[in-house]
Amino acid sequence: MKLSGPAARDGSLNWFVELVDLADSLVDKVGVLLAVNVQGKTQPLDDYQDGDSIVSEFLTGVELNDFVEGFELANIYCQTVLDEEGFLQWLARDRGRFPRAHPLVYSLAQNGTGPARLGLIPGLCRLQHVPLVDSDGYGVIIAQNKFHSLSILRQHGLPAARSWWFTATGWWPCAPPHGLKLIAKLTHESASLGMGSESVFIMDRNSEISLARVATRYRQPLTVQEFVPGFEIEVPVFDADEPRTIMAVGIESNGSRNLGSSVLSYDRVAIDEYGFYDFGDENSDAATEMMKIARESFRGLGLKGVGRVDFRLSSEGPPTIIEVNCKPHLTKHSSFCHAVMHIGGSYSDLLRFLVGAASFRSGITR
Repeated sequence: MKLSGPAARDGSLNWFVELVDLADSLVDKVGVLLAVNVQGKTQPLDDYQDGDSIVSEFLTGVELNDFVEGFELANIYCQTVLDEEGFLQWLARDRGRFPRAHPLVYSLAQNGTGPARLGLIPGLCRLQHVPLVDSDGYGVIIAQNKFHSLSILRQHGLPAARSWWFTATGWWPCAPPHGLKLIAKLTHESASLGMGSESVFIMDRNSEISLARVATRYRQPLTVQEFVPGFEIEVPVFDADEPRTIMAVGIESNGSRNLGSSVLSYDRVAIDEYGFYDFGDENSDAATEMMKIARESFRGLGLKGVGRVDFRLSSEGPPTIIEVNCKPHLTKHSSFCHAVMHIGGSYSDLLRFLVGAASFRSGITR
């Protein structure tokens, strides 16, 4: 495999090339079992009756086809099972018929609502000694909880946003000060579920009433963070022999790079109403700093395979971690694909990297 650009020429991307080449050498030994929830096919086990739907977290038919075609173009065998029930059936009935000696499980299934649901399939894989493409059950459960993951990072000196937990019994450990600009997020959800313009607010004596309504509607605690106006940046992290980064990917919306006080709401995310750019062109020093912070965050939370660390950056302050994603979007419309294409790679190269990295971690060799 050959990549382009200065980083490819100076050898700093050898880790990516070597793992892609490893995947190429293992096509007769290794295949991927893709466990997914799919819009229009998966029946939600549980959903929010008066709010945004978890269906937005499921793959669309187009996204699933992109995955399957991407693995086919990479010459990597890929078998798909639908939902957690499909994975259970594969374990019980079809595992022995998998046409490669080493199946690698890549689970994007998280049907239902509430905490820890991302940990079901990784936990079963550990019990059955089936290697995973990405993080184990512990990693995905910690990272899926926004408040706990950010608290761990902040406690150990990384610049995570100041956060408070609003639970059924009130604030923990205490309420944020009045007059502070905040943003409220669902603790256990992704894809901007529950996120709208009203999610950003100034703390006052009436705030608890509004927060209680949201927490009741979505049946979970809220992670309330100090709001940082300005740029929003995603840093994809690739797990090679250690956490690696390629670039800091800026998010633009409605033609604007500086998002100011706006956020990526549920409505925008659901229809991919945003784009990407190289944040190094905007602020190279901050981009370099965020890549370093992202690698340390990935390591500190014990993630594997791939992960994504999201930041906000104001004109006055340093980068602030706002979220860590253990199951980042790896579709063609994703910061991961944008980063790989930036260095001359393709979508199939991204998928080959996943297989090569997982094979390396699992001790599967040529």
